[in-house]
Amino acid sequence: MKRERYEQRLFRILADAGCPPARILTVPPEELVEVPGITVPNIRTVLCIQNRILSAKNTVRQRELLEAILHGAEDG
Repeated sequence: MKRERYEQRLFRILADAGCPPARILTVPPEELVEVPGITVPNIRTVLCIQNRILSAKNTVRQRELLEAILHGAEDG
C-alpha cells in the first residue's frame, strides 16, 4: 500500500469535512477542532501554513496589499 503524503492527507481530511482546499488559509481553529479525523499535529500544520502565507513578512502578500491600496487610491 502506498503511503499518502502528509499534505494530501490533510487536504483529504478537510475535503471530507466539506472544506475546499483554498479554505485552508481562512478556516479558524475553532472549526478545525470540529473536523472529524483531524489530529492536533494536523491543526498545528494548518495554523503554521496560515501564519506563513498570511504573515506580514511575506513579500507576496505585501505586494498584493500595496496593489489593493494603490487601486483604492486610484478609484477615490
